[in-house]
Amino acid sequence: MSTALKVRNVAIFANPIAGRGRGKAIAGEIQAKLKESGTHATAILEPPVLAPAEVLMAADAIIVIGGDGTVRAAVRRCLQVRSEAPPVLLVPMGTANLMARHFGIDWPEKEVAGRVVKALSKGRIHKVDVGRANGDIFLLMAGIGIDATIVRELDRQRRGPIGYSSYILPGLWAAAHYQHASLEVHVDGRLVFDSEPAVAFVGNVSEYGTGFSLLSKARPDDGLLDVCVIPAASLADLIQHFLRAAAGEHLDTPGVVYVQGKEIQIESTRPLPMQLDGDPAGYTPVQIDLLPTRLAFIVPN
Repeated sequence: MSTALKVRNVAIFANPIAGRGRGKAIAGEIQAKLKESGTHATAILEPPVLAPAEVLMAADAIIVIGGDGTVRAAVRRCLQVRSEAPPVLLVPMGTANLMARHFGIDWPEKEVAGRVVKALSKGRIHKVDVGRANGDIFLLMAGIGIDATIVRELDRQRRGPIGYSSYILPGLWAAAHYQHASLEVHVDGRLVFDSEPAVAFVGNVSEYGTGFSLLSKARPDDGLLDVCVIPAASLADLIQHFLRAAAGEHLDTPGVVYVQGKEIQIESTRPLPMQLDGDPAGYTPVQIDLLPTRLAFIVPN
């Protein structure tokens, strides 16, 4: 449906290193274009956690320039200062850009400012569920196991913008050092996986950063979270399962569990790392559920 929004004040979250440093410049271009259309815009170039509460309280919409991690951080900051986040318009400039990919947003850089203004006035509103893991939100996926280990190691090594190649060394490190642990998974109070080494994914969309679908049945607006538990006692097991996932065959593999639900509990025989939307986010045990309200995204026509 059309946004039918009266957008008078906009907050622009811009990761200044997004797009190899173009994020800041694009924020300025959007700000100037919005001013021409009569809309007041405030650019936030520091980490989202530092965004002024008064700016966010006044915002009728937020624009996020960056990747999935920036989107998550901006929404989390909004929810710290108001009960519901304002509608979100994405300007993808990250590595995977999974949420933007889901909505089909891929704008030529020279057209971004004009398209943003048009989307704010004529776009569609699409509401999506918001997951919560140990009290912290995610929009895409929570991963428990080796992928979270890779994310944690990347975060430790990171010194600037990242690309797909940035994951090579963390991936090799995780392959050499990852220690498997048995998982116990409950979904809506029912035991669905018990006492085997495994990795787990809980998500809201089918897309995954590797380019293939792990949660192939996931829909971001169905009021459910999709859960995929993949048994793996060795690196060889993991490689085999991910090759099957790349071919779309992992759900037919014996031992793989795929269910949907609203409340998920995951425990392990030793603490395993968790990642949320590509950011490190603590360790097991994990309690996952959905926020009671959905998040509105502005999607261009």
